[in-house]
Amino acid sequence: MEIAIASQNRRTTTAHAGKCTHFWVLNTEKGSCVSLQLEPEQMLSLAGDLAEHPLQQVDVVLAASAGQQLAARLASVGTILSLTEHGDPRAAAEAWLKGCRPAPSVDGNGRCLMIIGRT
Repeated sequence: MEIAIASQNRRTTTAHAGKCTHFWVLNTEKGSCVSLQLEPEQMLSLAGDLAEHPLQQVDVVLAASAGQQLAARLASVGTILSLTEHGDPRAAAEAWLKGCRPAPSVDGNGRCLMIIGRT
């Protein structure tokens, strides 16, 4: 299984998955974690057909917030979008693997789901 964690600053799990250009991609079978830097035009919010997107091969995308339209677009290529309240990318992936999904959320002005009480 491959899990991509939005981490724009390369240190913490970040918000706005659709606008993120950096992801950590964790491969649970290989035990590897690699950095994936997207070109600006590859941001999920700008990318057209996700069938050819660099994140298309991942099973799960984790982020602190994301829009419902992005969740639907990712689902169309078989990728789950899940929110996390964990600031540490590895902890976010570990929590998801242990069944902690999705984190509590509220609508953010009708566009983006935001985490409540993120630590």
